[in-house]
Amino acid sequence: MIEFQRIQKNYHLSGQKAYEALKGVHGIINRGETVVLLGPSGSGKSSLLNICSLLDNSYKGRVIIDGEAITKTPEFSVGIRREKIGLIYPGFSLVAAYTVFENIEFPLILNHVPDEIRRARVSDMILKLNLEKYEEFKPDQLPVELKRRVVVARAFINRPAVVIADEPVADLESSDALSLIDSINQIGKETGSAVLIATCDAELTLGCDRIIHLHDGNIVEHVPLASVHRSKISEALPWGI
Repeated sequence: MIEFQRIQKNYHLSGQKAYEALKGVHGIINRGETVVLLGPSGSGKSSLLNICSLLDNSYKGRVIIDGEAITKTPEFSVGIRREKIGLIYPGFSLVAAYTVFENIEFPLILNHVPDEIRRARVSDMILKLNLEKYEEFKPDQLPVELKRRVVVARAFINRPAVVIADEPVADLESSDALSLIDSINQIGKETGSAVLIATCDAELTLGCDRIIHLHDGNIVEHVPLASVHRSKISEALPWGI
């Protein structure tokens, strides 16, 4: 579970008035729940994700993960992020010299998981994401869609409390994008992770549990996906995607 309470984030630009990116937002994502943070460019999505993933400590408010309030120190943040947070961010951050198997396995090594358990978990995750033909490939041998699947596998491999995904299917074909979002949703339920996905694409909310509408630094609505018909998703958005 992750909860963010009264989060305020300002950017101070030289010679200009501070820009308010987030204006006291609050929300909870429970374990096993996939929530889509939906909003147009400039709405504050990336700012909120960076705070929830403990990559940004310069904000007002509180972040709570599994009942534990997060201390805003780099050392504490690194430890919690390694143990309890999986990240799916643009840019991949895969280790070029490692195979697909080794890239997925790496977080387990950092957390001192025994070898036999590591290999079983990685093999299982590779099957879930249809990567069994590519486990000995290096990242530069893979197309973008498969690289993204490796990043997803790595994010979930520790069975983290929270998985944070920023535009996880950007630049993918529609069918590949929907398939990968479905995989993220299903694996999140299996691992019991609270999953927060940021996107500006309303179609990617299909199959997820809830939408949080973020607009101009404010949360304007929480919508259970079960209450919104596919054809009505875009119409429900206040900025008219």
